[in-house]
Amino acid sequence: MESLAVIALNRWERQQLAAVWKFFPFAGDLRWFYLYTGPDCSADLPVHPSFIPQAFPGRGAIPAMRAFLRSEGITQLCFASLGTEQFWSRETGLPAITLHRSPSLAVADLGALAEPLPGRVEELCRALNFHPAILRSEADILEALPDTSVYADFASFRRSGFGELLCTRNRDLVSAVCHGDLAAFSISHFGEGWQAANLALDSEKFDYLTALNRLRQAGAEAAEPASPRKADNLPAYQHSYSLFAQYYDSYMSHVNYEQWVDLILSWHKRMGREAPKRVLELACGTANASEILVFRGYEVDACDFSPYMLHMADAKPFKPSLFLNSLTEPIPGGGYDLIFCLFDSFNYLVKKAESAQLLKNAYAALNPGGTFIFDISTLHNSLENFCDTTSFHRVRDGYLTQISTYEPLTNRQITHFFLFRKNLNSYDRFEERHVQRVFRTSELVELAAASKLQLKAIFAPETRPNLLNRDGNDLDNRYFRLFFLLQKPL
Repeated sequence: MESLAVIALNRWERQQLAAVWKFFPFAGDLRWFYLYTGPDCSADLPVHPSFIPQAFPGRGAIPAMRAFLRSEGITQLCFASLGTEQFWSRETGLPAITLHRSPSLAVADLGALAEPLPGRVEELCRALNFHPAILRSEADILEALPDTSVYADFASFRRSGFGELLCTRNRDLVSAVCHGDLAAFSISHFGEGWQAANLALDSEKFDYLTALNRLRQAGAEAAEPASPRKADNLPAYQHSYSLFAQYYDSYMSHVNYEQWVDLILSWHKRMGREAPKRVLELACGTANASEILVFRGYEVDACDFSPYMLHMADAKPFKPSLFLNSLTEPIPGGGYDLIFCLFDSFNYLVKKAESAQLLKNAYAALNPGGTFIFDISTLHNSLENFCDTTSFHRVRDGYLTQISTYEPLTNRQITHFFLFRKNLNSYDRFEERHVQRVFRTSELVELAAASKLQLKAIFAPETRPNLLNRDGNDLDNRYFRLFFLLQKPL
């Protein structure tokens, strides 16, 4: 199994990484070592079989870290910041080539090397499948590699240097070109016998999303060390509920969460059940519903598959006990009286096997007599509100555009969120794509019948009667949202 060591050398970096580690989705094919200076803070770090934190207190921390790396045979590193890498290189005497890369530009900073070493640059270019290039102003300083392209100035390189790596010892050039917007570049270091990614936590545009994505990218690259380094930048296309997590509460500000919670509790009570002692919310998002239950005194756990949404939920004053988990993974612990899954999260289960697995997991996690309640966005909702529609929202630092389509042949609702975020005199563009399955009531009735749970009721929020025995087609075309209540037999 491959290993990656993340290195932090000051308290501020430890504080930032603590937030990133909290809901980090550890890859199963990689051992994550976290080496940090200062006192042991393992009590505040996650417990995971592939995560090994190690504190190095007192003076002499860096030599002790190096000895630890040698003993474990670790050559794949990840520095918390640019400052940490510079300090590490200075203290260890192990200078490295620093690579800054975006989709349209690749710059190799050779300034840390005592003298240009053509062999190391040639090896880097070969690994990245790049052609070396230099500027004419440095032609006398840098020893030219075979077939090196020479450009009159940086502007000439930008116009013609596609697929080429600009090699330079000019730190001012690197700073002007790359450090102005570190979020647009991935940063990595290449030493003799070791490689390192860099989270660049000390950049001006540091945020949780960027740090977590960079750490995930570093892990993906360390897990496949034989392949060329994909040192590209963070993609404009993000996973669902990643960048959008920062704007989710504003986007959902029209929702009356108190009313939703009251409905859930009232339906649970209608099944002859007393007030639940333990409650679990699946796909909790930013945990607005769970927060209300915590405020009312309930013992509440909540999980989501998006670490970005959990990060936002973790900042709530009445947050539940949060953990990372998908809708199809087994639910740890169990012993719940009520499990609920709201805001059409169930629609994200686009495969029948995924829906069946969720019901199986809910059955295992419920106490006898416990209830599982989930809602769906219906066919009526898709046709009326999400079929070839476009909406526009103003957010705190830009604009959010939502474009939705309904595909009748596949029963899929596709939604694209485009965020245009203000950046000085221009806007950065980001995109998320959300895919949901539009369920028919008859499908879910059959799904419940095949599970160990018993379907007890179907509710619509605007009516009181139990709609279980109504015609399914009528329900699909009459209501925007339906709630399904299932119970574990006593």
